[in-house]
Amino acid sequence: MLRPSLSMARKRIGGLVAVACAVAGGAAMVTATAVLAETGATSHLPVDRLAAADLLVTADQAYAIPENPDLPYAERVPVPAELAAQAAHVDGVAAAVPDLTFPVHLGAGPVLDGHNWQTAAAGPVDGDAPDGPGELALDTATARAQGLDLGDTVTLTTATGTGDYTITALTDTPGAHFDPATATALAAHPGGGVDLIAVTLADGADPDQVAADLATALTGHGLNIVSGDDRGDAEHLAGGTARGELIALAGALSGTVVLLVGFITAGALSVSVAGQRRDLALLRAVGATPRQVRRLIATQASAAAAAALIPGIALGYLIAERFIAILTEAALVPAALPLALTPISGLAAAVLLLATVQIAARGASRRASTMPPTEAVAESRVEPRRPGAARTATGFALLAVALAQSILPLFLRSEAAFISAATATMTAVIGFALAGPVIVKAVTGRIRRRLHPGTAAPVWLAVNNSHAYALRTAGSVTVLALAIGLTTTQVFSQTTLTRTIADELAAGTRADATVTGPVTAADIDDLATRVDAAVPLVATSVIRERHVMGDTEAEATPTLALGPGADHVIDPGVTAGSLADLHGDTVALSTATAGLWNAGVGDRIDLVLADGTRTEAAVVAVYERGFGFGGVIASTDLLAAHSGPRLYDTVLVAGDPAAATAWAATRPGTAAAPGDTALRAPSGMSPEQWVNVLVMAAMTGYVLLGVGNSLAASTTRRRGEFAALRVIGATPHQIRHMVRREAFITAAVAVAAGLLISVLPMSLLGFGFTGQPWPQGPLWVVPAAAALTTLIAYAAIAIPTRQALKTPPTMLLAAVD
Repeated sequence: MLRPSLSMARKRIGGLVAVACAVAGGAAMVTATAVLAETGATSHLPVDRLAAADLLVTADQAYAIPENPDLPYAERVPVPAELAAQAAHVDGVAAAVPDLTFPVHLGAGPVLDGHNWQTAAAGPVDGDAPDGPGELALDTATARAQGLDLGDTVTLTTATGTGDYTITALTDTPGAHFDPATATALAAHPGGGVDLIAVTLADGADPDQVAADLATALTGHGLNIVSGDDRGDAEHLAGGTARGELIALAGALSGTVVLLVGFITAGALSVSVAGQRRDLALLRAVGATPRQVRRLIATQASAAAAAALIPGIALGYLIAERFIAILTEAALVPAALPLALTPISGLAAAVLLLATVQIAARGASRRASTMPPTEAVAESRVEPRRPGAARTATGFALLAVALAQSILPLFLRSEAAFISAATATMTAVIGFALAGPVIVKAVTGRIRRRLHPGTAAPVWLAVNNSHAYALRTAGSVTVLALAIGLTTTQVFSQTTLTRTIADELAAGTRADATVTGPVTAADIDDLATRVDAAVPLVATSVIRERHVMGDTEAEATPTLALGPGADHVIDPGVTAGSLADLHGDTVALSTATAGLWNAGVGDRIDLVLADGTRTEAAVVAVYERGFGFGGVIASTDLLAAHSGPRLYDTVLVAGDPAAATAWAATRPGTAAAPGDTALRAPSGMSPEQWVNVLVMAAMTGYVLLGVGNSLAASTTRRRGEFAALRVIGATPHQIRHMVRREAFITAAVAVAAGLLISVLPMSLLGFGFTGQPWPQGPLWVVPAAAALTTLIAYAAIAIPTRQALKTPPTMLLAAVD
């Protein structure tokens, strides 16, 4: 079927150009998404401080979930220190050195990473190795920036306290370095655990064999032996976290991207098939089988797609590079994480797009290929019959489901309600795509019945054309409504979330002052004697496993950890229990989290802390302001019992702000500010929200490009209609006037539908969460989206019409026939 396919395509190139544009844009989006996924799956941060080690022994840094991606831990899972000695006795191991990393605050200077000296000794050293509790080696860059040199004394603050140290050595290895005993004491890991073990191989040793022997020797401890590029992720936890987030982001985008690509490509193909209905009918009349007709259309579409894939995929790689740069600027991805620009992503995009085109082409040509030849010839010049009852019923059922999703925020105040309201738009768009022809026919029919006898001919023709060709009109309306719906829903869902968080934090923060800087547990006790309450604050996460219908599910829940006295500095809207009991192994849960976990006050629940520690905590309170304060509020005692003392950088104070300011003035690098500056909602949207808006803007742009191409191709296909009107006396001005009125009708119905399926759920969301029955955010987005959509619809219809009218009608009729 290749030759007849290409022969027909040359005469109907307009429709296939729309297909090619849809595929090119789709290939760019799919390629960019695939690059994100491939980067998350294969890229690694470069090994830095531990580059001299051939192998690294580390604990498993992710929570394994059967048949689901693992959840990376936010904090380091320790390795038993005594295993270093066992590793050193394995054949082929020259040295096995334990490694520690802990925060160290250098006087009024920066916060550094503290390490034990063994891992810094391999680099160039100026001076003598630290040998005692009052000595350290400092990296040359920090020493130069702080004006320090060998022999100088500096004041350091760690989780165990503040002390003076003498600089005995300068090294190129970044950070502050202590002798092993001092580093162990300052890190204060429970049980003397270490972060990892750096293994150096003897000359001639086989790395794979040594790794296997190490795994055997250290079996039973849940350890990983990593080599090569994997060492970078073992050294820097941020690499594994960022990779997991990229995979999650790509997974979240993939469904929407594939849906949009399918929508736009199918719409472009339906226009192309509609332009060839007469040719297909004649093929059926001369004996072509339905399968041959479908293969012919699929071959045409695949040829157009193949021509568009190369520029589309190349654009996708450029988009991925820019998108990763934006993620890096927003501190969501480490700058050192390399982007995976391999042919795999482009190949995956090509396979997916070609498969999509094949499916869409065969679906679009199914009706033309299966109807009897005589009926196909008769229908080739008229609108197809009314859509099937099953299609229409399914469409209205989906619209009803979308309405149910929209009203959920009125009854449920949780993240699920946000998701339900946001996804209601996509459900409604699919429902409208199925029921659209009936809806458009009813709307235009009502307009047609209201036309008075003196109506201008172009207006009369525009209304009756829109009514008679309801399928064609509904296809354009659906995609235009999708563009409006995506834009308004994404913007208003993000701004409503921001407003909700800000309102809950404003209502629930009670701190009189906030102390920031390196603060130890002893410092907090001292500060508490001068004020009413001094409460340390830590942002962390916990994991809880659930069993749903026989499957194991788990997710990381953002958690605030607060010290005793939390009830003096925050008011999260406690509905049961009391925050005064938040000490020891206890937690408080938001209403949504308590319902999800089926837990209440007095229950004990199993949790996994951010460092992988499994523990059990008692629920002492349930609160309602879960968006502002997160799903879980834990006691800092619960964290300290398993991870040891911490160096806090935020303390909330209840009492006289002047007393807090006076106290902070006596501590180097510590400051106090009136009010609660830690839990104050940031102005505008967060970097994550801006990324979501950026992604959705790109998707909306693709939708608008697709609908513009489809409208232009559909209008170009009407050249015969325009020529016939010219022959019977219509002037070019009258035809342009008619087309403008059709564009207005299409845009008006699309704007009404788009706003209904997006503004309604966002208004209900705003009412449910803020008490205000309108979208929470910049209202100018609504008229801007409507105006842009109308402009694109008008331009995509008016420009091809003007071009078609430049050709004399007799020549145009001959060309069409």
